[in-house]
Amino acid sequence: MARNKYPEETIQKILDVSYRLFLEKGYEHTSIQDIVQAIGMSKGAIYHHFKSKDEILERICEQYYSDVQWLHDILEDPSLNGLEKLKKIYYYELDDEKKRSYDIIALPMLKNPNMIVMQLQEAIHETGPLLSKLIEEGNADGSMHVKYPRQLAETMILLVNIWISPGCIPVTREDFFKKILFYQDMLEKLGLPLIDDEFVDVCMGYYDAVFSSVSWDT
Repeated sequence: MARNKYPEETIQKILDVSYRLFLEKGYEHTSIQDIVQAIGMSKGAIYHHFKSKDEILERICEQYYSDVQWLHDILEDPSLNGLEKLKKIYYYELDDEKKRSYDIIALPMLKNPNMIVMQLQEAIHETGPLLSKLIEEGNADGSMHVKYPRQLAETMILLVNIWISPGCIPVTREDFFKKILFYQDMLEKLGLPLIDDEFVDVCMGYYDAVFSSVSWDT
């Protein structure tokens, strides 16, 4: 068998085609055979690089979420205070069209308890310190008044990724709206006035874009 001289290009082609199919057909309705036919290579060639369809999805999401230039741009913007930086980060996470598309195809990953635990651990260890630093910055510039920055940062990560997320805990649009209002009230009482009416609208737009086609049994 001839050796592939450009494995990186082959891997990227598999990821690009799989991403397109996951969006068009849905992850659960896309088979390895679909990917094989769309790419025009053998099933063995795909399994040489990826053990399963799940691994392809994990790599697609990992590749996208590793691009954090947008985050650095926000953090280094001298015109923004701590609260404004935090709002812009949330807005990007919720309102960016491409980010929403990746969240849609990543929904099946939330059915895997091991994946949820792994993502939470990564978020606590990687995002937690960043969020805590932003809260401390907000305390320093007067835009926030939080007594326990690190503890609140970790609590926010847990609530957003587990309790609020319809991907983990299925919830109707009405109940999701009430959770956002509860989250708003809680943060304000803890000295972080993050959520306003515009923020709520962005949250509801995210729900409609990512979860509107999902049927919840509640």
